This record gives sequence, C-alpha cells and structure tokens, in this order.
Amino acid sequence: MRLLLLLAVLSWIENVLGRAVFAHFMVGNTENYSASDWIEDITLAKEAHIDAFALNMAKGEPMNQKAIADVFSHAEALGFRLFFSFDYAGRGPYSKAEVLGWINQYASSTAYFRHNGQPLVSTFEGPEQAEDWIKIKAQTGCFFVPDWSSLGAGPVARAAGGVADGLFSWAAYMMPVSPWFYTNLPGYNKNWLWRGDHLWYDRWVQANVLMPEWVQIISWNDYGESHHIGPIRDHALVAFNTGKAPYRYSLDHHGWRTFLPYSIDRYKNNKAAITTEGVSFWYRPTPKDACNTGGTTGNTVSQLQIEFQPYDVVEDSVFYSVLLTSAATVKITIGGVEANGQWRNLPDGEVGLWHGSSPFQGRTGEVKITVWRKDVLIADLTGPAIKKDCHNGMMGFDAWAGGRLTSTAPRPVNRYCPRSACVCKALGAQKTLPKQVPGKFYPAEGLNSNYIGLCDYACLYGACFASYCTKDQHPLIEPSVSPFRPPSCISGTGDGDWEVLCSFTCRHGFCPLASSNGNDPQEQIDPGETFEIPHLDQDCMRFSDCFDLDNPQASSCGSGYRRQGYDRAGCPGKSARPICCKDSSVLPDSCTWRGSGGDCNGQCHEGEATLFESNKGGSPGESGHGQCSRGKKVFCCELKTFGTLTSQCRWSPWYISRRLHDVQFPTDSFIYSGSGCDEDELVVASAHALTGYCSNDFLNKKIGQKYCCKTEKPPMDNCHWVGQGDCADNNCTNKEVTLTTNPSGSNSNECFWSRKKSLCCTPNDTIFDLGSDDDFYDDHCTVGDPRPDCQPDEDASDEPDEETCRADEKTELRRDSHDGSFFLREPLSIEERTFRLEKRKRPIMAVVTGASGLSYTMRILARNYPSISALFRSRRGPGPSDYVFRMRRPRLTPLVVTEHRDSLPSLVGYETEHNPDVQIVRDFLQTASSGILPNLEPTRNNARIDAYDISRLWNSTSLGVVFPRVANSRCLASAEDYFMDQFGSTGNVAPLVATEMKLNAVKARIFKGSRPIGDDTFTRLSGQTLAGNMTATNELFNELRAIIGTFNYINHPDLQPIFSRTRLSIREAARFLAENIPPFGLMPEIYEQFEPLWYEAAATRSRRFLEERLNDVETRLDALIASGIPPPNAIRIRAHILVLRNHLGDIRAPPPP
Repeated sequence: MRLLLLLAVLSWIENVLGRAVFAHFMVGNTENYSASDWIEDITLAKEAHIDAFALNMAKGEPMNQKAIADVFSHAEALGFRLFFSFDYAGRGPYSKAEVLGWINQYASSTAYFRHNGQPLVSTFEGPEQAEDWIKIKAQTGCFFVPDWSSLGAGPVARAAGGVADGLFSWAAYMMPVSPWFYTNLPGYNKNWLWRGDHLWYDRWVQANVLMPEWVQIISWNDYGESHHIGPIRDHALVAFNTGKAPYRYSLDHHGWRTFLPYSIDRYKNNKAAITTEGVSFWYRPTPKDACNTGGTTGNTVSQLQIEFQPYDVVEDSVFYSVLLTSAATVKITIGGVEANGQWRNLPDGEVGLWHGSSPFQGRTGEVKITVWRKDVLIADLTGPAIKKDCHNGMMGFDAWAGGRLTSTAPRPVNRYCPRSACVCKALGAQKTLPKQVPGKFYPAEGLNSNYIGLCDYACLYGACFASYCTKDQHPLIEPSVSPFRPPSCISGTGDGDWEVLCSFTCRHGFCPLASSNGNDPQEQIDPGETFEIPHLDQDCMRFSDCFDLDNPQASSCGSGYRRQGYDRAGCPGKSARPICCKDSSVLPDSCTWRGSGGDCNGQCHEGEATLFESNKGGSPGESGHGQCSRGKKVFCCELKTFGTLTSQCRWSPWYISRRLHDVQFPTDSFIYSGSGCDEDELVVASAHALTGYCSNDFLNKKIGQKYCCKTEKPPMDNCHWVGQGDCADNNCTNKEVTLTTNPSGSNSNECFWSRKKSLCCTPNDTIFDLGSDDDFYDDHCTVGDPRPDCQPDEDASDEPDEETCRADEKTELRRDSHDGSFFLREPLSIEERTFRLEKRKRPIMAVVTGASGLSYTMRILARNYPSISALFRSRRGPGPSDYVFRMRRPRLTPLVVTEHRDSLPSLVGYETEHNPDVQIVRDFLQTASSGILPNLEPTRNNARIDAYDISRLWNSTSLGVVFPRVANSRCLASAEDYFMDQFGSTGNVAPLVATEMKLNAVKARIFKGSRPIGDDTFTRLSGQTLAGNMTATNELFNELRAIIGTFNYINHPDLQPIFSRTRLSIREAARFLAENIPPFGLMPEIYEQFEPLWYEAAATRSRRFLEERLNDVETRLDALIASGIPPPNAIRIRAHILVLRNHLGDIRAPPPP
C-alpha cells in the first residue's frame, strides 16, 4: 500500500511539473479485446512516450463496463495513465449521475491521470449539459477540459459561468494533433477528407512553438476516420459495419509512431537525445485520379467549409521525415524508377528531423526510400506498391505509413511567433537579434488588437512598417469575425432541381459539391495525351439500368472509369443511366449531349465522336431534359488525340481563278476554286466548299478543297460525307470522328432546314507507332541486342491466324459405332508425322520410363503461338491481358511490376510467354510414367500410367476422339494438341502474357531444371564484382535478383487471374483425356498431386541455389575485408546481399488456383 501511495504521489508530481501527451482512444472498438490487446496497446503507447489514453466512451455502450475495468487493471500493472473523455455526441448525452458514477469509481486509481492533483476529465461535445458540470466538479474535484468546439471559443469560455478549466481551443490549452483525416461512413453521414500530406510533421513543429499545456493525438484507434496511429485489429473495425462503409479502407500507420519519442520529449522537455538515425514515410497507395471518388469531397459543408474535389486537395507524393545527425540525400523509387527526394524542411545545424516529399510523377509499383550519406546506406525501407486498384469502383484516400523508431532534439526557440497571425515553419537556435530601437509603438489607424504584439516586436528591432505600425495611438477597430478563419463560400448554384436550394445555401456558406457549383470552380486535372488513339466505342459505356444519381455508390463507375454524363430516357424521377468512360481515354468535361428543341437533330462537332443516341438525353447538354418530338439527341465526346492527329494537316486554300466582266456580269465577279495538295502531302479528304462558299454551277465546273496531311501515312482513313436531303442521318458511327461539318459536303446539294452534313473519318491506329529504346534501362533488351537472353523468340509466329489444317487431316473422328470400347486407328506414317512436326514449334524432349525400366524418348511440342508483335492484334474470342510484366528498375530489389501496354512507347524487350511454363508437361509425363513425384515420394496408391501407352498415344492422331475446341483453335487432332492448347496458341491467346525477355529467360532456366546462372558466368561476374567493377556488380546482382523476380512474377496479383484460369483448364483437359482415353484414366489424380509439388521443388531448388551464391560472394568479400583490401564497392555489395536475403521468402510456390 505504501508503495502504491508513493507511486501515486510521484505521478502527481510528474503531472504538476511537466507537460503531457495523450492519445484519443475509442473504447467502442474494444468489445472483442483480449488481455493481450490491452497490453500491446499500452506497451506501444509507452514506447512512443505517450502519457495517457483519453478514453472516449459513448453513453450506454455494452462493452463499457468490462473494457474500463480491464484497461484500468492493465494500466495499473504497467504504470500507464488514463482519463475519461465522455462522448456526448455518439449515443446521446450522459446524465449527471452517470458521469459522477464513472469518475467516483476510477478517479482514485493509480492509473488515473491528474493535473495539479485533480483528476483530469474531458468530453466530446455536450455543451447543452454545461450546467451539470458545476455540481460534477464540486463533488469530484476534477479538472475539466471539454471539447465544445461546436460553440466556438467565446461561448464555450462563458458557458455555465465559465465552468471549463481548459479547452481544446483556448487556454489552458489541450492541442489536438492528427496525422490524417479521411472518412467514408454513409451510416454516419460522413464522407470527406482533409488534407494530410505534410500534416504530421507540421503539427509537431506547431506544438513545439505553441507549447500548450497538453497535446492530444487524434487518435490511437479511430479507424473510421483514418487518423489512427495504433495497430489495426480486425476485430476492432466495428465502425465500418455500423457506419456502412463501402469497404474496410484502414491501412497500417505504424510509421507515424516512429518519431513520437523524439517529438514528445522535445515538446515536454525542450530536449531529446539522439540515439539512432531513421525514416518515417507515408503515402496513399492509389493515385488520386485512378478511381471514382465515391462521393468523397475535400473539406465538408457540415463544417461550413468550401468543398473541393478530393483530387484537388491531396498530393500524389511520398512524404518522409528523416532523423539525421548530419546532411544526407534521400532517394525515392517507385516501380523501379528512382528519383532524388527534395527537402522541404531542414533542422537548424543539420541535426534533427529533415522533412520532404517526392511526387509520384505517374509512377506505379513498389515504393522504396533510401537515405545515403556519401557512400553509406543509412536506411533502406520499402512500402506497398502504388497501384491503380479500385475497391468497388471507388477511391480510398487513406495513407500507409511505415518507418523505423528513432529520436532527436532540435534546440529551443525563443523568437516571437503569434499563434494565429503567423505560422512557424522551422525550429532552431536563436539568431542574433538586430539592435533595439527604444520607444512604444501601436497598430496603425483602422487596425485591430491582433497587430499589438507584432508591432511591439518588429518595431523594437527596427522593422517598423508605416502601413501597419505607428508611434501614435489610434482607436482599435475590432473585427466581428476572426481574420484567421478560412474563407467561406458566398455564392453558388446547382443543376436542375438543385438550383433554388443551392443558390440560397451557398450564399450562407453551405455549398455541397455533389449537388451545387460554388462560385470558384476548380480546374480539372488534365491527364495528358497518350500515343494511343482511344477507341471510344469500346472505352465508354451507358448503364442499361436506371440508378439514383444521389447515391454515389450505386451510380459510380468501375475502376479506371469516370462518369462523363447520364441519360434520363426511360428513367423515373431523379434517376438516370450513368455514362462512364475510361479515364485514360476521355478528358474530364469533354463530353456533352447535343440537340435541342422539339426536332432535336443532334450533331457532333469537329473532333468529336458520336457515342449514344437518346430521345431525352441528360447532363451535360446543350439544353434541358426535354423530350424530342422528332429526331434524336446524341452524346458526343472529344477525341483527345484529335489535335495531335490533325496537327500536320490543312485544308487547301481557295484562290481567284479568273475575272468575269461582260454584259451578263456588269460588275467584277470572281470564280473561287480550290487547289490540290503539295507533292509531300497526302490527300485524306475533300469538300465542295468550306469557306467563302458561293454557287458556280452555271459554269459546270466541279470546285472544292482537299484535306492535306504532311505525314508518312494518313492520320485518318475512309473519310466520307454523311447526310442527304433533310440530313437527319448526319452523324458518324461510334468508331469514327467528325472531321468537320458543312451544308454541302462533297457536292453542291445543301441540306434542308439549315442543317449540315458530317465528314466522318476512322482514326488510323498505326499513326503513333513511335517506340523509343531510350525509354528503357540498360538491363532491358533492345532491338538487335546481342545478349543471349535478348534473342528473338524463334518459336513464336508473326502469322495472325491459326495454322491451316491439311485436307487429309481429320479433326472430327468418331468412336466405333458398335460399342463404347476404345478405338485406335492406324497411326500416321513417319513421313506424315514429320510434316506435322515441322509445322509445330518449341520442341521439348522427355524421357518416360516404364515399370520394367524400359525408356521411351518423346518430342513434346507447344502449339503455334503469336510473337509479341502479333499478340495484341484484333481477333475473335477472348484476348490476352493488357498488362505487361517486367522486373522493377533500377537494379536493386527483385520485385516485378506491371504496366498497361498502352503506356509503353513500344513492346521492344518483351516476348510472348506461357504460364505455366510448358516444361511442366515434360516433367508431368515423366512423373506419370514413373510414379515418382517431384519431392521424390511415390504417388498415392502408386498411381502411374504405362510409359509405352504414353509414348504411343500422346501424339497419335488416330484415337477416334473428338477434342473440344478451345477459343478459335483448330487442328486439335491428338491428345498433345488438345492438352498443349490449354497453355495458349495462335487460336487461344487468352492464356498468353507479354513478359520482359530477360525475366522470361531466367524463368525458363528455372523450370527447365537448369542453373539460373551458369557457373562460368557466375565465376566471371563475381570475380569482377569483388575486384571493384561496378558494371559487373550491377550485372551479377541483376541476374541473381531475377531468380526471386521469377517467383514474384508467378505470384503477382495481376497474373493470378490468368494463371489460375489456365491451371484449371489444364486440370480439366487431364480429366477429359482420362474419360476418353482409357490408358490415361489416372491422369487427373496424378496431375493434381504433381502440380503443386512441381512448383515447390522449383522454389526449393532456386532458394538453395541463390543462398549458396550469396554466401559465396559474402564469404569472399569478408576475406578481402579481413585482409585489409576491401573493394571500393563493398558497401554496395553488402546492400545487394541484404536486399536479396530479405526477399528470399518471396521464392515460393504460387497459391492454389
């Protein structure tokens, strides 16, 4: 008891003498907490130097009694502090008796936090119950610091006669500090973000400037608002269910605790010891314009703020704070592309926290941050990949934060920096002050008391600006509203039914972005042009069903799409059919409905494509939502590459042909005629008369203009005019673009009713084939690259179609009509079989061995498959994935990244690749014949297939079996044809993938069972590396990392859908062969045992090989260092070895399909 009393006294003394830092803790998330959860939370908070949890409790929560009892018990045992923060907003206000009961029960605990001997108590909202606290304070002696921010500082200070002892926004000041804010909880009517970015660093600078009595970190575990710094627990994410979140968007934020020991010690003690150097970094793993916003806004009208689109508020950057004892450089690598980081804030004397950011710049892929001081690697941390992944079609704006624990101490600051008027941006030692100028100074005429302190300090040191400060005292004009409040919306409007309400509410500061348009619209982000012509007929879609437009979740577009408008035709009330287009294909605000009046007659303009027709249309549009009595409205979108397509084109000019002056024409008249194109120009289109048109038919002369393009190939094909008579049929198809419109078109027959014809052209897909090898790093294969791994795939075909079957080659053979027994026709002759084999590609030799020990050598052939240049050609049936796979660059980590093929200037350095590797067939047939699995264990029940049956039936074309067609494949005449076609072929391209050549070469060696790197190559490169050759170092570790890269590739989430589908197709093919070829009856059973073990064996073999090579290099490096002759690149070698060792766990078999 005496010990407990002594600890309590010491705790009180500590609280009286020092400042304190608390973390806001949501008790409502702890219903499923175990003792270990409480212990871990308290332990982590103590390690971060947090003094106490502010226990936020909503009234009547079922877990309150048990949770409070448990947390106080563990806090007492662990020497941690707690205090109550009663939440009056969550489930309604507390009664006075309830509050008294909680305080009286726990205020005597040694774990309860006290200020000057008084138990500290807080609230969230509840100002209407302010009078209750007069009696509560009298009975408990508590020190009361509520958060009544809804009232504002002045009314709060006066509430209940000034019952509050301190506030969250007044003295005594409890300053809130938060790293982030994003919430999407429709169940609580919350869906907005506030800009985070540099906030975590900036807030702690401000805390050290303001030096409030307390700091409360918002929060420890409020996952629904994305500002948690504690660990994520799946059983604590209850807010996402009750708040009806579209998905659980919380990410790991452990990195925001990294520098809390430093920041807290600096704030509490004005000093902190430097123990280690390290990094804290954070970023959003999804680019801000990758997905639909899901209705999220930047800022919120619920706080009377001006709302913005969220992508206009946040930065696509990696943010970092680095603890250093002297200057260093930081590098940020995203998706293998490295960039130098920029410092935004430098500590005084170069000792302390350095802070900066590095923009994404369109890069995606894994994130890595490295910090170097000259050649010394201080830190090397990685974070999750930046991906354009969308959850339920919408964007998540939470950040991921990582880092390593460090601490430091800037020097104290004593300069004058008033809290509201100025923002301190850097801390450091006191600078030498200028010479003082004696005298008393006041704010200039017309100013207010906010200038008193500034004028006193500035004028004292000689910076007395006459516009603001004077020696003469004037009456102070105090503003009725704080000059430091953010701007508010003062005008706005809305579309359609929203207009009346929005025009009023926006004038008074409430202007929700979803339904109103503020008076200061933000510019849209222009994603820029690509060198690929969008196919708007494929890239835009109109929903077939009507959806409520006020429900962003229901009416949102899918991943990578943006809503460009909607169609109200056939939809009741406020519902409509959304129109969505790929972000990469259509610029924001570049689509509109055209056509108005009763006779709508919508027509797209120059540079637009006609996508949809409607008798009602919608928004955006040239007119309202009225019904057409005749004709149609059309939905038109700008072809964003139109300007580039036509940049080298022109219409030939008109010129004067001759002058007429006779009796019939008493005045000077001219005939205008058109010239042709120059010799170096192509004629793409023609028109009768586009400008200065006048009729000259009386001369029976055909006049007109030409559309001339100075390009090697025409930018547009098949240009033709549409529209005749009344020209109601004057729109292009959705595959064309409108080049221009004109009443006469290609002849002098004008449209009736002042309508115009359209000149329609098909954009030429090949005009932008401008790939450049300069876009690739040295390790990427280029045209004519002599390296062995960069040689063209001789087994692939450039032919666009499947091979033609021979006339005498039967592909539809029947079983014997008299019984169901297996029927084998005469096999092909040697000559016939040789002919077939010569037409086929990629031979693999397999040896199958029977129980008697007799072996048969077989030649296994992959199906004919397209080369990389032919892979993405248009064809019937499912196409290949648009993703291409490559190793991350530059050469350090062994990760694999994907890019959309449209983002690449060319596919040089890539080749068509099979997954699984076709080598699996060789090894499977060997296992099937021997009964020995890749782990050297026998198959279940010693299942096996006779080697002789495999050798005679596998490629026989006389089995009497009709093999199912796969996609557009033909000539499936044998078991081999059918089985191998599952891996991909010219007729079945869906399983095929575009993969980097060098990665594919290493993969082939691994699954062939060869050494991933030849012994001679390794000996040469490792010797040169240890001699200090940096080129050899890069080449060696690039080869080694490709071993891990192979397994990161086959485990890549973008590959899994294709990979799994193919693996299941192969299993289904094995079942078909078993059902139709009796000797193959055990094939499915054997294959299902074999396949996962085959991958495990390859992973084990590769891991052992790589470990041996890394150990070999390290052992030899250690010997050189011990001998006193370390190579100059020793640190780099160590770094490479460390990184690869850290990724050895990536060498693993793929998950089951």
